[in-house]
Amino acid sequence: MYAVVRKIPRGQVITYGQLAELAGSPGGARLAGAAMKASDGLPWQRVVARAGPRRGRIAIHDPIGAAVQRQRLAAEGVTVTAAGTIDLSRHGWLGVEEPVRLPRGRSRNGARSTPR
Repeated sequence: MYAVVRKIPRGQVITYGQLAELAGSPGGARLAGAAMKASDGLPWQRVVARAGPRRGRIAIHDPIGAAVQRQRLAAEGVTVTAAGTIDLSRHGWLGVEEPVRLPRGRSRNGARSTPR
C-alpha cells in the first residue's frame, strides 16, 4: 500500500477503497485506513474516505489531525469544503500516471487488432 501512496501526485487524492484495490486487496478499505495510521514519511493526507460517487471526505475524527490533513491538502491546491468534503472529479487520482498508448493496429497482448 505504501508504494501506491508514494505515487499519488500532489494535488490529488484517492479513497481508502481505491488504495486497497490498487494495492491488490479489493474490499480492504479498513486495512488501508489502518496502514495510513503508521505511515511515517508518506503523503498520508492524500488518502481520504469515500463520501459518495464523486466526493471524498476527511475521515480523521481527531480535530487536530483533521485540521493537519486539511492544511496539507490545501497547501497542495486541493479544495476542501467546510464540511470536509473533496470533489473527486476534480482532485481524484485514478491510479495511472499517464494514459497507456498502444501502437496503431496492436492490442494489449501485442497481436494485430486488424487482420492483414
